[in-house]
Amino acid sequence: MAARLPKKVLVLLEKSKDSALLAVEIYNKPRTSFKTHAYITLMCIAYTALFHAIFERRDVKYYYKKKNSIRYETVDGEYRAWELVKCAESYYQQPSSPVFRNIEFMSRLRNKIEHRFTPEIDSHVLGECQAFLINFENILVKEFLPKHSIVDHLNIPLQISNFKRKIPITQDGQEVIDFIKNHRSSMSKAVRDSQEYSFKVFLLPKIGNHRNSSDMAVEFVNFDLADKNQKENFEKIQALIKEKQVPVANQGKYKPKDVLKTIKERTGISKSQNWHATMWRKHGVRPSTNDQNKTKTKTKFCQYDIVHNDYIYTEDWINMLVKDEIVQGNKIV
Repeated sequence: MAARLPKKVLVLLEKSKDSALLAVEIYNKPRTSFKTHAYITLMCIAYTALFHAIFERRDVKYYYKKKNSIRYETVDGEYRAWELVKCAESYYQQPSSPVFRNIEFMSRLRNKIEHRFTPEIDSHVLGECQAFLINFENILVKEFLPKHSIVDHLNIPLQISNFKRKIPITQDGQEVIDFIKNHRSSMSKAVRDSQEYSFKVFLLPKIGNHRNSSDMAVEFVNFDLADKNQKENFEKIQALIKEKQVPVANQGKYKPKDVLKTIKERTGISKSQNWHATMWRKHGVRPSTNDQNKTKTKTKFCQYDIVHNDYIYTEDWINMLVKDEIVQGNKIV
């Protein structure tokens, strides 16, 4: 028989679960326009309490110490406990893991939106919000067994349409959206594509040949994209539900002016054509103007368009330039 949890651990655990359930309840209320803000705030509280419960059970001192002292810092007479990101760093000790990056992103986003009202960001972080909840449940069950699971209290919210109406984007909203885009572009593709960082799903009609096969209206099928066979099946499903499209030449490619426009949208920094020319020379992604062999390009970043006799650039090229701006903090040129 498992040992009974100490009272303080149970108190923190109940606080954590209640905060998570309240977060989901608020998020799923149809008339709530402050849903993402409230959800993220309450889920951050839930995560922090959960980590504190884990550390309390493990007898880990999760408090900040005073500089050059063995004594702990205090705030209003209470020990200053680790905040969420510090807790996650101690728990995972893997800053590159998708779960940690999801927690880090949601914590930073909470700080970004704390004093703003930006309902237009809801659709931009749906995947991260869903992963935030699933990861929480996984940690909860792993550390405190299925009896503490909150899954039985949750249901899939009903939908009445395939599309959300577009909400006008305010200046505050655009700043937060730019922050979201910049944060995503700063991490590896492996993390961005991980379901543990951002949970993505397709909603497909479930067709049953007989009554028993369709009793459950919604069924979750978990694809592990790290598994080659499952990834192939997943890509087949994607192919089945894609809309019929007329082939378009150079789709997903950018002219120099479009490269600069996209960089400004993601970083808020305006760049000139001269700057762009300097960058492609610096990275050697295409030959110089006087070079007779115009096809001598790094195709990952740039390709020669023989029909229009010019060069077009790829998403990878934009991502690299954006990453350079974030890492180096370059100013407007």
